Order: sequence, then structure tokens, then C-alpha cells
Amino acid sequence: MKHRNITSLILVGALCTTLAIPTFVKGELKPLQSKDLQTTSIGYEIKHWSRQYIDQLLENYDVESIFFEKDLNEAIKKEDFQNLVKLVIDKDYDRCPDTTSREAVVHELTKLWAEETGKELKNIPVIKMLIYSDTHEIDPKYSHSVTVAYMCDIAKGRGAGVFDPKSDVTYGELAALINNTVKAIGKELNTGEKPVEEGRFETRASYKIEDDKVVFDFQLINHYPEQKQLMFGSGQQFELIITDEKGEEVYRYSDDKVFTLAIVYKDINPGESLKWQDEWDMTNKDGEKLESGKYKVEIRVIAIQEDDDQKIDKSQLTTVMSFVLNNESQEQEIKDKKIIQADKAKEIIEDIADKVIGAISQKDGKLISEFVHPVKGVRFTPYTHVSLENDVVFNKEEISDFFTNQEYYLWGYYDGIGEPISLTPSQYYDRFIYSKDFMNVEEVGYNEVLSYGNMLENQFEVYDNAIVVEYYFPGISPDFGGMDWESLRLVFKQYGDSWYLVGIIHNQWTI
Repeated sequence: MKHRNITSLILVGALCTTLAIPTFVKGELKPLQSKDLQTTSIGYEIKHWSRQYIDQLLENYDVESIFFEKDLNEAIKKEDFQNLVKLVIDKDYDRCPDTTSREAVVHELTKLWAEETGKELKNIPVIKMLIYSDTHEIDPKYSHSVTVAYMCDIAKGRGAGVFDPKSDVTYGELAALINNTVKAIGKELNTGEKPVEEGRFETRASYKIEDDKVVFDFQLINHYPEQKQLMFGSGQQFELIITDEKGEEVYRYSDDKVFTLAIVYKDINPGESLKWQDEWDMTNKDGEKLESGKYKVEIRVIAIQEDDDQKIDKSQLTTVMSFVLNNESQEQEIKDKKIIQADKAKEIIEDIADKVIGAISQKDGKLISEFVHPVKGVRFTPYTHVSLENDVVFNKEEISDFFTNQEYYLWGYYDGIGEPISLTPSQYYDRFIYSKDFMNVEEVGYNEVLSYGNMLENQFEVYDNAIVVEYYFPGISPDFGGMDWESLRLVFKQYGDSWYLVGIIHNQWTI
């Protein structure tokens, strides 16, 4: 069986800070209360978003000649790239990227990072997930480097899940990329330099379809160690836009709404968030009811800060999700994949699933092992997306000893922070198997997807002709705006005349 002991793998950086091209306005935010409401004259100084990165470089390197009188939105020249690398990273640097495109420049900087840290770039293991919505547009020769750059915080795309590989790097972007590369090198070499505080904001969202409506819950989280004050320039605090498969807009939150023009301030304590909700009645702009199809929702929080040193990257205020309305499109998808229909699946597997979830709830390894597939064993997936390469697999005998096994395994990486999930089987059980009382949930789905997050769903592609039983625990705490939901999925495949457990998938809201 496939194991991944923590000591046997190379670990690569965490998924943290974001590189984006934000549009900034000078201002601050705080919660609106009648006693706090105040009128502020709107006269802001516009400062280019990248200036903070240039200023950081100037503290240690003489790079003014590179950026002096440059249009920071202008595409870079290769000679300026080469000179900047010489000044900041390697004084003997004598080459250039193939082009000034984002994919080529990020590839070159990632090569530099590997050279400076003594790593073999091609041998660095990478995360197996869909990072950008336009990943397919990245030239294959740059793809590995772009993924490593994401993992090492060299480059995080342009926000909203977009990398934009073919566009030219601007001088503003170059300042940020070089700055990030220097930090990534220092972090890997553990130079002892005091790290820059990597606090940030984060926009999370989830949705559910009920009563002929799509309900969106979303929040802006403060990951800084101190309280932050934000400002909204009007009564509109967010924008929510839904587009169809053709990219045509079918819904916009602000349409037909009138917002007050008062300045509104909101304070957010460390680890806390601002929360909102919006509902779409599945009607497009022509008043037609939409009952099927694939859609994308983009949510933007309209917040600004006045502190020049604490500009908010646009990507921190934006999140994008895809979702499917049922009926024709989902039914066709089920037919195409030969998925057993829900009613038939329940009839086949309900009794077996009840026994398995009961054994799991009682931590009865020997009883669980009786239902384990005799050939395939059981694959453990901590976050929705099943990975044939990285998920841990135990056989029947190992499942029997699951709760007495004190060995530590690398089960994957924690969502959002990229730290390794190094746990014993019992610890993994508490965190990624029976994290809720799934045996007593109200909603159980048979080959039905009850929970949706940001991560790619692929269980029906990996487990063909299988039955997936999902035990769904809805979010209940108002502090989390509905995003504290979790689910456990048990995957069964037929072997001979019987059905056996082949997969245990944990699902929850992911970044």
C-alpha cells in the first residue's frame, strides 16, 4: 500500500502571500453606527500600488535608476530586468528571460531562486491542484516553475484566480516580483533576517441552492496580528457578479439599487471578519428563469485603507467560484460518467454504509477492515480533491490496526498555509475523518454532491462506477457565516458480488 512517511519527502514553501495588481484609493474603514457616522471630504492622493515594493528595494539596493521616471504600468525591457537582477540578486547575472511575458519572467526568477538556494528546480515536488483558472494557457515549459513560484510566494497571479501568462510584466510588477524573490531566497536560506510581517486580508465565500435561490455567504477576514480599520466609500460594501458559460453577465448585485454616499468605517479585530449574504433568484437580466447550466460568481469587497504602507491587494478582496444549476446539465453529466442514480445507489449501499459509518464512529478498526476493498485498500483524502499521487492508502490489515498505529504520516498539506499534515492515524481521524458526529447528520446523499467549496471536485472521475455516500454537517455558528460546514464522503466500489470501501474523503470550506 502507498504510504507517505513525513521523513521521506521534500517539503516546499507555504501558500501564503499574494501578488496582484490592485487599484487603490486612499482611505479607511470602520463599522457604521449612528453615533459614528461622519462626513469626510473626498480628496485623495493616488499612489501607484507598486511604490511600496520599490521603496522596500530602495532600503537596501540602489535601484532608483531602474524605476526613475518610468511609467510603472509600462512593459519592462529585458536590459532593465537584467540590471535589476544584478543589483539585487546576483551581480554576475548575464542572461535574460526568453520574453518579457509573465510566464517567462516568473520562470526565470524561479530558476534564480533555485540557483541561489542550491536546489534542482526540475526535481522540486509541486502541489497537484488547479491553481489558476487559465493554467491551460501557460506554456508547458514554464508550467512547473509557475507552480513552484506560487508555492514559494514568488508570484501568486493577478487575483481572482488568474495568472495571465502571455501579458508583459510591467515595471510595477517587476518591483513586486523581485522583492518577493529576495524574500523567498532569504526564507529558504534562513539568513536570520527579520521577516516582513505577512499579514493580509482574505475573502472567503460559499453557496447553497435552496428554494429556487442560490444563497451566497461571504466574509472578509483579518489575518493581521492587530486590529485594522477599513473604509467604504458608500453604502455599497460589495459587488457580486454572475456570468454564464459564454461569459455573459446574468446577474449583478448593484443593478437597480441606490446606495447612500456616506463614508462608512469598520474595525476588524485579528482573526475576525466582516460578513455579508446575497441571494440570486436564478433569473437573468431578461427576466428568464434559469434552471440549468454552469455559472461563475465573482465577489468583490469594496474596501480601502488610508495607510500608504498597508495597501490591500485586490486579490485579497476578491474571490471567484463556479457552480452548476441542476436538471439537464447535471443529469447529462451523470449519464456521461455512468454514475449510478441516487435512488438506485441508496438501495444498493445504504445498509453497508450504515454499518461502516457506525464502525467509524466507534473507532472499531477491526470492523471497518471487514468492509475494506481486498485489492485497492482505502485512500484518505483530507480536502475534497482526490490525488492518486499524494493521498495515503491503507490496506485491510493496516486499517485493523489504524487506532493503535503511532506512526506519523504525511497526509497532505493544510489548506491556505501549506504546512504538512503530519499526524498519526488517530490524530488524522479526529481532524479529517470523524471531525463531526457524521453518523447522526440530517442530510445524507447517495451519489449526490451536498457540499461545495473552492477546491476542484473529482471523486466521480477518480472513482468510476462507484457509489459515494456523503454525510453533510451544515454550518451552525453565526460567527462563521455558514462557512463552518463539513462533510464526510465514503466511497464504495463493487468487487465480485459485494461492495467495499475504497475511499474516505473529508470536505470543508477551503481557501
